[in-house]
Amino acid sequence: MNMQQQIDEAFAHRAQPTRLIESGTSTTPEQSDALWFGRDWRSITRRDWELHPDALFAFTPEALAYYLPSVLATTLDSEGQWLQVADALIGALDRSPRVDFWDAFLSKRLVGLKPAEYEVLQAWLLWLSGLNDAWEEDTLTRAYETVELLKQETERVRRLVATTFGG
Repeated sequence: MNMQQQIDEAFAHRAQPTRLIESGTSTTPEQSDALWFGRDWRSITRRDWELHPDALFAFTPEALAYYLPSVLATTLDSEGQWLQVADALIGALDRSPRVDFWDAFLSKRLVGLKPAEYEVLQAWLLWLSGLNDAWEEDTLTRAYETVELLKQETERVRRLVATTFGG
């Protein structure tokens, strides 16, 4: 199975979100970028991400999970060429190995994905590491390790919820 097929399969269960951003009194430039996306993630192009790169940081957790495969797929389509939104995602993943040092973006938006989604995210990072020098190997390694920690944290939270609420 090629990388695009892995992305499609891992995220196939995701429904298009009804809310793209959190409600607020005024709309930030990042939120304006996010509001532009209200369509199927498969139709998003490199050019779309180039015009609206800050959307990644304004999406609700559900919207980020829904549009994340678009970032991965767009990078594939661009043969690994540098893409601002991919760089932003890698930067968001290039974190401390201590969960208690993570910011709200990471802990609220990227904890809670499905195991297959984390696995394809790690496969994408490995794919990038084999392409070119657009990203430093140390950065990609830390990002990969952070995804592993995200998987562990998600499992810890799921066990806690199951124990606390019986389900």
